[in-house]
Order: sequence, then structure tokens, then C-alpha cells
Amino acid sequence: MREFGILDYLYRQSVSNASECLKPIKAESWRTLDLGDFLGIFSIYAAGSPPVIKEHPSDVVARRNDPATLNCAASRGARIRWFKDGEEVATSSQDSRSHRVLLPSGSLFFLRVSTTRRDSDAGTYWCVASNGYGATRSHNATLTIATLAYDFQNQAEAVIKASVGDSVRLPCSPPRGTPSPKVTWLRDGQVVKNSTRISVTDAGDLVIRHLVHQDSAHYVCRARNAAGSREASPSNLIVMTPPWFEQRPSNITVASGVEVEMACLTRGSPEPKVTWRRLDGKMPLGGVTVEDQRLVLRQVTAADSGVYVCEAENEAGIATAQATLSVLDAPELTQRPQDLQVMAGRESELQCRVEGQPKPMVFWRLPTLDRTAVLTPGHTSGHTSVSSNGYTLTLRHADTQDTGTYYCWGVSSGGGVSGRAEVVVVSALPPPVVGVGPQDLTVGLGGVATFPCEVVSEAADVNITWWFRAAAHLQPIQLTQNVIEPRISLPENGALIIKDVRREDAGMYSCKVMAATGNVQQSAVLQVVEGPVQLETPLLPAPPSKPRLLGLNQTAVELSWLPNSQGGEAQHQWYSLEYWRQGWPQWREANAVIMQESSVVNQLTPGHTYIFLVRAVNSKGASFPSPWSDPVTTRAPRDPSLTADQVRQARRRLIRSIVSLTAATATAPSSVQLNWAFLAPTEDWVEGVLVYWVAEGGSVEVATVLGPSSSSHLRRLLPNTRYTFFLVPFWRSVEGTPSNSITLTTPEDVPVAAPGEVRVTQKEEGLVLIQWSSLDEGEARGRVIGYQVMLTYNGSHSTQTVANPWLEVRTLKPGQIYTVRVAGLTGAGIGPFSAPVMLEARQALDALGTGENGGSVLYAPPQPAWLAYLLIPLVFLVLVATLWYLRRLRHKAPPSSTTHAPDLYTDPSINMYSDHKLWRPPESDKDSSLSSSRLLRPDQLVNEYAEPRVHRPNQTAEPYATTALLAPPSPRAPWRHHSVDSGVQVNWSAILPPPPSCPPPDPDPEDLKPQGQSCSTSSQYDNMGASDQYGRPCDTSSQHTYEVYTPVAPSDRYTSAEPSPDRFLTFNTLQGRGDHMVQVECHSPRTTEQPRSNTH
Repeated sequence: MREFGILDYLYRQSVSNASECLKPIKAESWRTLDLGDFLGIFSIYAAGSPPVIKEHPSDVVARRNDPATLNCAASRGARIRWFKDGEEVATSSQDSRSHRVLLPSGSLFFLRVSTTRRDSDAGTYWCVASNGYGATRSHNATLTIATLAYDFQNQAEAVIKASVGDSVRLPCSPPRGTPSPKVTWLRDGQVVKNSTRISVTDAGDLVIRHLVHQDSAHYVCRARNAAGSREASPSNLIVMTPPWFEQRPSNITVASGVEVEMACLTRGSPEPKVTWRRLDGKMPLGGVTVEDQRLVLRQVTAADSGVYVCEAENEAGIATAQATLSVLDAPELTQRPQDLQVMAGRESELQCRVEGQPKPMVFWRLPTLDRTAVLTPGHTSGHTSVSSNGYTLTLRHADTQDTGTYYCWGVSSGGGVSGRAEVVVVSALPPPVVGVGPQDLTVGLGGVATFPCEVVSEAADVNITWWFRAAAHLQPIQLTQNVIEPRISLPENGALIIKDVRREDAGMYSCKVMAATGNVQQSAVLQVVEGPVQLETPLLPAPPSKPRLLGLNQTAVELSWLPNSQGGEAQHQWYSLEYWRQGWPQWREANAVIMQESSVVNQLTPGHTYIFLVRAVNSKGASFPSPWSDPVTTRAPRDPSLTADQVRQARRRLIRSIVSLTAATATAPSSVQLNWAFLAPTEDWVEGVLVYWVAEGGSVEVATVLGPSSSSHLRRLLPNTRYTFFLVPFWRSVEGTPSNSITLTTPEDVPVAAPGEVRVTQKEEGLVLIQWSSLDEGEARGRVIGYQVMLTYNGSHSTQTVANPWLEVRTLKPGQIYTVRVAGLTGAGIGPFSAPVMLEARQALDALGTGENGGSVLYAPPQPAWLAYLLIPLVFLVLVATLWYLRRLRHKAPPSSTTHAPDLYTDPSINMYSDHKLWRPPESDKDSSLSSSRLLRPDQLVNEYAEPRVHRPNQTAEPYATTALLAPPSPRAPWRHHSVDSGVQVNWSAILPPPPSCPPPDPDPEDLKPQGQSCSTSSQYDNMGASDQYGRPCDTSSQHTYEVYTPVAPSDRYTSAEPSPDRFLTFNTLQGRGDHMVQVECHSPRTTEQPRSNTH
């Protein structure tokens, strides 16, 4: 090709079928062709070339008996023929029976694709286009007849089960077909798409890895080609999930008699089957059902306590959960309190023993309108106290106001019980009663006469005596057991026995009973006859039962009783009723003949307490008295209390447990939410419940909840306190049996106060110890877990948390001022911070004030740092100026004056600088006039001590004390220092002289004699009108003149003639009374004897 030109190549191609071939043209010749040559060559080529295939046939897949077309198109004027597998295809134009048609465009159309063995249209086809210049062959095309069988070669099972997390392969071998069918999978009618877990293999299998529950579905394998599509039988993939618990059973603790539901909600695939069993195998037979996987036990008892197991099972596995049911028995009253009648002023006890598991708490409800009057074990209210175990309530010095109904409550988490006792405190006990008294007797001479006298009395000591009266006009004679006369005997049972009866024994015999509660007497007549007398022992009826109250009002009481079962013929007996009221000396008979076992006693006094007894009577006599009734108090006028029948019915309905406390939840550190449920309908006999909560210390609080409410939100509780809650239903004034109790501890709260006594000590250079007092339990309101210490310096804060009430700090900057604040920390948070304490960190160990090595703490409110920097230099300058001024005054001599001096110190018996001076002046003041000038010059800013009052030898010394006299304001000293405002403490001890070490001793009379020259004055110092005169000390080296105050206008009340020893004038009072200053001249003493010390 490289040796020929392009046109030569084209020419040869175009005339390849011609008979004569052109000779090759050299490349050099090609370069010599011009435009005319080109046009000539193309005209030749266009006019005589073979046809060009414009559209080649392509492969066709057709279904059997379906039409098909093989396309072929050539240039204009070309003849097209079709060939199959090398043989020309016969079309309908050549054979009318042929189903192949040559279309005008040159395409081969099949009316129906045939697949018979004799004639099959499947094969390789091509078309040939020809004209006068040649022929052109097209590309090959294949006609394929699509087929697809109906049966899958392999497919998945109808049901496939697998567990979560496993991998599963669903096989699918499609039916045979031409072309090979394409496999797709459908999941519940939707095409499955490939993902990281799900894929379809080349063979058509569906692979699902790491199964999840959502993979459960119906899967279908679909095979598709041109012949159609086929779907395999659906496969149900069940992804099994082992059972799991959506709600597990929880441990339950309930009181006996309630209904219990133990929840057990399970899930799984397939749905698990739930069964309940008990670990010990003793599942209760009655009252147990399973409802929606829940185990329901009705009217549980202590025998139902145990461990119950919920078991869920399916094909994927088994799951079990267990819970413990604890049925608590309600407390049991093993000893009920008994009704009691107490003498006023005496001591008595009520016993109440409550047993149970868990051990119940015992409370005593006192008979007051205050419903918080509940005593816990070990507590006392007034003269009523409860023992430490709660079983005994003691009334000391009982009073009539203690009368009422006492309730003994036993409360535990298993329930509650209640016992009650009526206590009546009376000012006097009933008098004794003669149970079986003497009866009239007729005895023959020489016989034996017996008179019984059996007594029933509340008194401990009863004295029974017998008296004999021969005639009514004669005095009775007391009978005693005489050894000389053995015919009369008095046995211990109180009877009188007379043996060998004589005529003179006839008469009246009286049995007198005397006791502290009263006296009673009963008499009988003895008749003595000649001849024997047949004595018959009377058969008395048996006593009836104790009378009980049926009803009462202000003036009447209805009682009933039962006959004695051993009484014999009850139809021939009747009853008599006796009663007693406080203040009566003896029992009275209310009704002598009562034919039935009940009676109404009328005409009683309202508001009084009565006691009743009944006797059975027949023709032989009266029986022994019945037990005394309980004290019955008639209703006071206009008493709004209930009738006895209403009270009895209310108590009967409220005696059983009708309310159960179900939950107690702490909603805040000081509030608790209570929920309860009523166990029986309570519309008629329950007005509400009393909510009691008892603190760990024994304090009792109560809240009243009216109506059918089933919850209460209690507030104002103490944080971090253990409380016991229980309920008591009530109707009017009648209280029922308490419910079960729930005990919980309220949450902690933040401390309510800050730690106190914050103090700072510098132990060594760079080390500061901060200490404070711990919070008490009431302030902490929780368990103190630490303290937060905040150090503030120049606006920046640093906080440290420590467990102990102290902190060592080593990072303070010397010369800087810090503020320290401390706060307590509990589990609920941090409490308030303490007041700021200022701390100055210094380098020297002695710079800080209160510790062993020095320390300084300024207790001051928060102040800016610049204020402290300003005040400290100012205070220092003021102190320096003050010292300089005082030093100048000490060296300044007082002016001399010849002014007439008053006779203030003219008493020669007093010399303050003698051997017996009042006290020794400081050494620094002996050689100067400072001591005197301080006392006598009020215009100077100095302090001095007042001189004591001097007594004469014949006077009694008064108590001695020193007083610091502050000078009044003076124009010469206008500046005043306020240490409080500045926040800096001034050491005044450096300015003020020290006080005397001891008071002056009483002067000796001998020592009061003049021993030298003393100061003399022309005026007397008016010491509240006293006549004492004072001698002034004089210096040994010089003479001084002192300024003193002397009154110029004596007061009308206090004059020299009327002394007032109870008052001593100071400089302030002298100025207020109009005193003026005078001059006092002092001369040197004559003697130089060393004064004697008065130091003790």
C-alpha cells in the first residue's frame, strides 16, 4: 500500500471485479496529477461502482411462531438476496408456500418463526446486494428462536427457618431456555436489590447474611428471557428470634389478703409460649390464673410466698425470669388492752402486745381531739408514757381528763391491727357489794346457825364485822371469836357460825363491810325455837353475764345481759338491777323485778358516769352479782357526738383493713407522694383517711384527706430523714384499723447554713492553715461529703474541695490580701458560703496574728483592695502624729500661777505619796507632770484612771474598781480615729498607761498622821457632797500647780450638808454641773523617806 497512491488504491477497489486491471501507478506519478485528473477519476468511479450496504442485519431472537424481521438495505438499484448458512433463502416470491417474505426495502420478514425439525428458521443469515458493477455482502446475523422451559431445575423449600444472626442461601436453578434466562428475586412482590448483606449469585441463588428479624418474608425466584418468564414456588423465610423479655417480673412485697399481678411480657419469633412455675413446685391451686402472660394470685397468704419463674419458649430458644413474692402477714394482737377504771391520782397501765414478721411498730393513740396525739415507744406526753418496746402505756397521777378510748396500733409493711380500751378515771371507786348476804333463819335449841357474808369490792383491804342486837331498843354488840366462848366462829370467808344455839342468841345479826371505797351493811333475824328444825340449804340462781350497753342518751341507758348457762330452771327466776354513780356512798336498786334479759334505766343525770350490775332472783333469794358493767357516761346536754348504735356500727365496719398504702415516692428532699387503694367499697362508712408520718426521732404529723381520693402530696418534710407512713380510715370521730406502713428516707438537700468559725493561721513562711467548724446534722441536711474553700484575689477565684474541715494552702503570694469563704458540700450540691475572711499573706512568720507562729485575720465585709492599701498608711501616719504630739506635751511645763487655790487637799491625814499612799504611780510618771496632767487636763487627748474614793479609818471600805476616763472633745484635738470604719485594730495599750496592779489598802490610823509637807488647796473637791479631802502628790525636785475642777454652784439636791455617798462625779458630770477650773499649788515634801510599797 505504501507503494501506491490513495487514488490508485480506490480505483483498484472499485474495479476489483472488472476483467482488466489497471497497472499500478507510481508515487512519483501521483504527484503529477492535477485537478482535472481528480475529477475524471471520481466521475468514473461514481458511474460504474457496485452497491453499498446501508443497513446490515443484526441478530434477532424471536419466539416460536412469532413474526421476525432481518433488516438489510443497500444503495439504489441494487438487488438483494438472502443467504442462510451458505444457502440462498427461498422467499414467497420464489415459493408461494414459503413463510419468508422479501420486503421491498430488502429486509427478510418471517411470518412466523418455525422450529420444526424439517424446516427451522434458526441459523446464520446475511444479505448480498448486487448490480451491474458488482455485488456486496453484508455482515452475518443470527436468528435465534427463544425457548424457555416451565420447570425450574432447583428451587428453595417452601418454608425456611433460621435464627437471627445466621446466614441463609435460597437456591434457584432456572428452567432451560434459549437464550439463558436471567434470574431475579422478589421479596413480598418487590425486587430484591443487592446490598452488603443480600446478594444473588451467578447461579441464581439468593444469599442473606446476618439475618435480622425484618428479613422474614415470602421470597420468589423469577427466570426471564425472550420466551417469557417463570416464577418458582414462593419460599417463606422465617427468621426466628429467641424469646426476650419486654417486661420482666419484679420482686413484690405485699400484705396478705390482696390481689397480686406478676407481669411477664415476652417477645420473639415465632410468638413464644409462656408458662409459670414455682421453684419449690408448690404452685397455689386455687385463685391463680394466667392472663396475657401475667400471673394473677388472688387473696394471697403467707403460704404463697416464694420464687416464681416465668418461662418463655419458642423454636429459637428458651428464656426465663424469676421474681420473689413476699406476702407479709398482718400484725397480730397477742394481748389486747383491757378496759380500765382508775382512781384519780393513782397509777395504772395498759398492756398491748403485737407480734408479726416483720416486727411491727406500736403506736398509742390518746383520747384527745388532737389527732397528732400519738405516742411512739419510749416517748412521754404529760403524765402518759410508753415503754421502750411500746407494749405498755403508763398513766401516772391519772386525772379525770384522761378518761376516754385508748387505741393500740400495730403497723408494719404487712398491714395494721388495732386494739382499744376504755379508761375511766374516777374520783372514787364503787363501794363494796355484798354478794351473798345473811338470810333469816329459824333454828332449834342446840342447833347451828350460819350466816354467810361474801363481799365484792374494788378496795384492796376489806374489813367485815358482825354485830348482834337482841332487841330494837338495845345497842348492838360486836361479835368476836372468843376462845373462852367457842360457840361463835368467824371464818375467813366472812361468815358467822353459831353453834349450840341458845334462847338468848335470838335477835338481829348484821354484817358490816367497811372499805376505803365505802361501807355496806346487811342484816338477818335468828329465831330460836324448841325442838328440832329441819334446815334446808337454799338453792340460789347462778349470776347472769356482764351487762353491756345497747344505747344511751342524756338521761337513759339501755342494757342487756345473758342468763347463766348453769342456772337451771330459768323460767322461775327474774332479775334485779343495781347501779352506782360517782359520789354515791352505796349502790342503789334501779329495778327490782325484771322479767327479761334487758332493761332501760331512766332518770339519770346527763354527763355522769354510772356502773351497773345484775342479779338473778328466785324464790330462794338473789344470786351472786354479775360482773360490773363498763363505766357508762351519759351524754352531756347538746353533745354533738354520735349515738352508741352509730358508734358500734362504725367500729364494726372499720375494724377490718379497708385501705392499703401502695406506694410512697420522694418527689423532692422535702416532699413525698403517697398512693393508696381501698380494698372494699367505702361510700357509706369512710369519710376520709388520716395520713400519719412518723419521723425517726418519734415526732408525729398527720394530714386529713377527705373523700375518695387515693393520693396525697406531703410537703414540709425534713431532708435526709427516715419516715414511716401509714393511713387510718375514719368516719366522724370513729377511727378504724391502720393500713400497712411504708418506710423511706427523704433525699439529701444542700446545706442550709455555711460553716462557722473560719480562722486562718500561718504555720510557716508560704504555708497557711485554714480551719472552720463542721456542719451539724440539722444544718447539713444530708451526709457531708466535703467542703469547698474559695480563695479570692484581685477578682480571680480558686476553689478547692476537701473532705476534712481544714485546708493547707502553699500558693499564696506574699504581701497580697486574700478573702476566704467556705461552703459545705453534700450529695445534693453545695450550700451557702460563709462570710468573707480577709487574709494578708506576709513573708515574716510573726506577721500574722492568732496562731502559734503568728497569724492575722481581719473579720470584715468585702471591701475593695485599694481601700485597704489606703487605710493602712493613713492609720500609721495618724499614730505617729499622735505619739509626737503626746511627747511634746510631756516636755511642756505648766504655767505657774499665784491664783488662790481651793482647799482641795488640805486634809493632813492623807498623803498619796507617803509611806501609805493609795497606789504607786508608774515609774515613768514620777519625774514628770504627765500623770497629773492626764487626769486634770480634759483638753488633751489622753486617758487616765479615776482615783478611788478615800475613806477615813472609822469608815468601811467600799468595793474598788478603776474606770478609764476619756477626755471630752476639744478644739485642740479635732481628729478622731474610728477603728471600726477602717477595719484596722489600733493597739491603744501603747498610748494608755497601765492600770494599777492592785487596789489601795485601807489606810492605817497611824499612817494618816502628817509626815511631811503635802499639797494644800484652797478649795474642797465636792465628791457628791462628801467631806473627804484629798492630798495631791508632789514631785521631789520641783513644785507644780495643778488645774482641778471645783463646783461653783452646788446642786440643790446634793449639798455639803447633805452628802450623797451613792454617786461619784466624773469629769463629764462635773462639766455638766457647771464646774470651773481652779489652780492647785503643790510644794515639795520635807522628808525623802522612801515610800513603802503596797503591792500584794
